[in-house]
Amino acid sequence: MRGKDEILRGLGAKYGATLRRRYAKVYFMLKKRRSCPMCGSIRFKREATGIWKCHKCNYKVAGGAYDL
Repeated sequence: MRGKDEILRGLGAKYGATLRRRYAKVYFMLKKRRSCPMCGSIRFKREATGIWKCHKCNYKVAGGAYDL
C-alpha cells in the first residue's frame, strides 16, 4: 500500500490540515483489506458505491459507501 505522503500529495496547504486528515481517514478505510462473510476469503472488495463483492465465491452485499 502506498504511504500517507503519496496519497496526500495533491492536497497542499490550500486545503488545510483538517481536510487532509478527513481524506486520509476515508481513503484508508476504503482500501482496507476485508474478509468475505461467506467464505472468509480476503478478496472482498468494493465493486461500486455501496456494493461489495467477493471475487472468490461471487457473494455480493449492499453496505456503506466507504465501509461495509
